[in-house]
Amino acid sequence: MGLMFMTDLDGTLLGHDDFSFALIRDDILALLGTGVTIVPNSSKTSREISVFCDELGASLPFICENGAALVNRPLFDLPAAPRSADVVGLAPDQLMALWGQSVDSTLRHHCHFLADLPEAEQAWHLGLRGAALKQALARDYSAPFVFTGPDAAFADLRKQAVNAGLSVKRGGRVCNLSAGHDKSGFTKSLRAEYQAAGTELVIVGFGDGENDIGMLETSDIACVVPRPGHPPLTLASPPPTVITARRAAPEGWLEAARQALSILEFKRGDNHG
Repeated sequence: MGLMFMTDLDGTLLGHDDFSFALIRDDILALLGTGVTIVPNSSKTSREISVFCDELGASLPFICENGAALVNRPLFDLPAAPRSADVVGLAPDQLMALWGQSVDSTLRHHCHFLADLPEAEQAWHLGLRGAALKQALARDYSAPFVFTGPDAAFADLRKQAVNAGLSVKRGGRVCNLSAGHDKSGFTKSLRAEYQAAGTELVIVGFGDGENDIGMLETSDIACVVPRPGHPPLTLASPPPTVITARRAAPEGWLEAARQALSILEFKRGDNHG
């Protein structure tokens, strides 16, 4: 049996305000040492997630920009797949062309794309500076923006985006425009690939925000990490097991991981009893 931890980063594994995971770094490495496959699945760019892997000191397969691309496939114990299978996103210039053609100007007026803002405003919205800010803005498959309109207008914006084959996702700090993919896409396809290879795969999903819902709902166990000052995320179509951590990231991630492992160990013992 394969065991995969599919995890969001910001606010889930990384601290909400300081983006740190130093307190649980050794625990993450210990999990990897036991054979758990950890797959970051984030709105972050490929460059940002590569920096996270460098800081962790481990090479990981990962999914970037809200399900746009799978990186480091050879790290999975799977047959090779064509490159096209690992990229489902569209380049920012293609996204913006569809956006301008398909979304009403009155709705677009509420959207302020970070690429058009001064660096100081970009830094304020993302909570990043210097090299970290440049890595966050190095988008291959999405365009982050700030939405300043009412909720009703945001709902209309989403509908028009979907009709154009686009997707608008609201994260903890900014919104993201992308093609019609989300974090659940590779969750589903990887499960199918493992099954085709004759390996049962158990996926434990970790998330804290709205754009994690699809990933969590398609996991076998969903681990919700609370955000400071917000009620824990609720799932409309939850899997059979949902764990809600008591603490925020990064300690909450480890708390939920340990609970998930305990549940799986209990089930394994029960099946052999």
